[in-house]
Amino acid sequence: MTARISALIFSRYRGFRHQTRITLQRLTLVYGENNAGKSAIVRLPQIVAASRVNGQPGLDLRAPVLRRAAFRDIQWRGPLQTGDDADLTFGIELTSGDSWRWTLRWIDTRAVAVIQRLEVSDSNGHTCLELVGTTRDSPYSNEEGQPAVVTFDGLIPRTGAHPRMDRYRDGLNKVLERVSWLGAVREGPIREGTTRGVLGKLEGEGRAAASLVLADPELRRRVSEWFQRQCHASVEAEALGSELERLVLRPMAGHDVPFPDAGEGIQQVFPLVVAAECLRRDGGLLIVEEPESHLHPRLQRALAELIIEVLAVQPSASVLLETHSEVFLVAALLASTQKTPESVEVGLHWVESSGDGTASTEEIAIDAAGRPQNGRLERAFDTMGVMRRDLLLARRGLERPHGG
Repeated sequence: MTARISALIFSRYRGFRHQTRITLQRLTLVYGENNAGKSAIVRLPQIVAASRVNGQPGLDLRAPVLRRAAFRDIQWRGPLQTGDDADLTFGIELTSGDSWRWTLRWIDTRAVAVIQRLEVSDSNGHTCLELVGTTRDSPYSNEEGQPAVVTFDGLIPRTGAHPRMDRYRDGLNKVLERVSWLGAVREGPIREGTTRGVLGKLEGEGRAAASLVLADPELRRRVSEWFQRQCHASVEAEALGSELERLVLRPMAGHDVPFPDAGEGIQQVFPLVVAAECLRRDGGLLIVEEPESHLHPRLQRALAELIIEVLAVQPSASVLLETHSEVFLVAALLASTQKTPESVEVGLHWVESSGDGTASTEEIAIDAAGRPQNGRLERAFDTMGVMRRDLLLARRGLERPHGG
């Protein structure tokens, strides 16, 4: 079975000044208030996955996940103590025991970011490569202490960089090739349709979802079944001449409806259902920002249950969600209580930002009964309880007590 990402490590990254380690379970939910640093965390695997461009060393700053950011935009820009360096560090740990850590340094005199250091470790020891120099060919010392040259394609060394590097690299590439990311703003199938047979990778706004479903009848059947159960409409292919076709919703009674004429929530959820069914088929890591966007709580629950169902039947799959949804939280906690061979391990993380802009995380333990072991999340969702109390007091013609 292909390894999965088991942890993320980073420092001097966005608002995370200090080294931070996030453990990833089969289902990992990241909570926190707006602008706390949640998106920075969940985008990290996709940043690394996208930074594997042949002939282009370092981070791929053109990747959609970075939204046209410059290197200095993703690097910690706050104050540092005397003697501290500002180097940006990324790390990925795999369930195989392999671990990759990169240190990237900004060189003011040349206005470039270079890979300063790469450390690759396994469960039996480690191989450490010290990197300095240019953005393409960087001298380092191999395990015998001899100088050599390593060429990077993105963040990944090419074949022959090190006697044991090929196995590490191939294992990491297999993991990164199966990383998919969907942002908080997604798109449903377009009215104009897509060219027959043209595929793409499902990421970002989800634009490739329609072409994937059109090209794969079995995938279309699975996606359509979910929409039939939850929205009382099937997903069907419609020809637009000899070259183009599009997807439409076919209600049980009525005329076909192009997706742009359906509700916004239907368009937003379509790429998520496609991504979940692709995950069921292929495994990998699915990253989603705000899966609850524009969805009624009933559809939030249906989507959460679909994700958990997929994880239960596909052992090589994992999901990382950034969310504000209490529905997803309850669904995850319910899944954590199911003690079967197909049970899904659940991880919860709380992210917050201090007054000086420094972000930090806290892992929230869950007991056997599915109860979070501190009050972070309970306090995060107390707004409705407070509003209900205020409404009750207003109905009684009372004013809210001072400080209450």
